[in-house]
Amino acid sequence: MTFARISVCTAMERNRALSEAREAITGSGGWIVDHKLFSNAMATLNFEVPAGKAETLVARLEQAGLQPETGADFPPGGTGDLRGQITLTFIHREPDLKREVPAFG
Repeated sequence: MTFARISVCTAMERNRALSEAREAITGSGGWIVDHKLFSNAMATLNFEVPAGKAETLVARLEQAGLQPETGADFPPGGTGDLRGQITLTFIHREPDLKREVPAFG
């Protein structure tokens, strides 16, 4: 199984950008396997899509205004499932998000 990396740097509002990326994945017949949020600076979405829909995913991200960048080894198609990760870097002048972490232990 091939692993695809997609990078996006955007000034789009964070929650909207995450929604657009989710819609691009699910609209390409895929699903989100895992995600991580790094304050309001970055997010990663691990996904799987049918390998034949890789270019559809990139096109949907472009249509959403996210301007994805893929490496030279990005798979153009194929059979089976394609695993990958979209890394979203948010460009803004907002302070870091502060979240209370409850005490444990």
